[in-house]
Amino acid sequence: MAGIYQHFIPRFLQKGFRIPSNGAEVRSWLYDRRREARPTNLKAIGMEGYFYAVETEPDLDDKITVAEEKVYAPLIDRLRRGELDGQFITGVPDLLAHFEIRSRHVRQNLESAGDACIGYILQRMADPRLLSELLRPHLHLASPVFAQAIENMGNADQVKQLLQLRPELLTGEFFGPFFQMAAAQIAALGPGIKDVIARAVKQSHIRVMSDSVSPEKRADCFRALSYSLETYAPGDLPLGDSIVLFHVEGERAFRPFLDKSDELIHVILPLASNLYLMGTSDVYQGPPTYDLPREIARCSMDYFIASESKPHLAELTYQIGSNARWLSDDQVDSIMEGVIQEFMQCGR
Repeated sequence: MAGIYQHFIPRFLQKGFRIPSNGAEVRSWLYDRRREARPTNLKAIGMEGYFYAVETEPDLDDKITVAEEKVYAPLIDRLRRGELDGQFITGVPDLLAHFEIRSRHVRQNLESAGDACIGYILQRMADPRLLSELLRPHLHLASPVFAQAIENMGNADQVKQLLQLRPELLTGEFFGPFFQMAAAQIAALGPGIKDVIARAVKQSHIRVMSDSVSPEKRADCFRALSYSLETYAPGDLPLGDSIVLFHVEGERAFRPFLDKSDELIHVILPLASNLYLMGTSDVYQGPPTYDLPREIARCSMDYFIASESKPHLAELTYQIGSNARWLSDDQVDSIMEGVIQEFMQCGR
């Protein structure tokens, strides 16, 4: 049965970044964007209470545990031993798809995007002046929304007659107090709506993983790649909380999650502090020349782990999260401007 605390970054993967020690406690250096680097027990890294549990799907953690114990953990062990022949390559795409969707990084990004969109709307609509600008174009008797609101009133006929006799009421300050009251009520909705978003995202994430801990459509993106095992300077390679790193064509060259429109160049899975798995869409031409630890840090949401304490890794904590979100602020603003414009056109 699943326990209370569940790892969204599997411990068998984290162990490749353990601090060398003969002791019973297995630890890694935790580089967190909020505090100084410190040795931390792997039991406390990448873990959250009831992360894979909701009332409608209480057994997901058990499903993940079985799949990882029987398939994914043994495959990681073989890759660390340098075994990358045809027999084991066939399991790599499913492994990557599993790591891509299982982490908290996916859920945080969904929540972040939802919060950003809802937050942008609430910010606009909680301002009485902006709310007035949004709603005034709809305050006319030909507007379906406004007409329906009047029909729902007990004195609908009288209100219609008044507005027909005095149409200036719709453009003057008659609705000023209403906008003030409505804006205050909208502002108060913020915390509650964010909780609703978080619950909805969690349920959706768990539902997707309950259908498959390694979605076939995600795995298909990786089946045509050529794979190799690449070495790195011992102790220098970190594991980010996004787990997998994607190098794609375009202005934003590195991503923590692969979009269906992305043209994939490399997929990187850190295996140990000196080893990583690389998939490439072209004929193999050697390891990538970019700063791999830097890109891993930038695509991490909150932290990365490593086997050693090194000054250059500590410096990277200042870049954690800088490239972790799926949507930039500008992209969210652009999307929401379009939504608001559509709303303002409604009923005209």
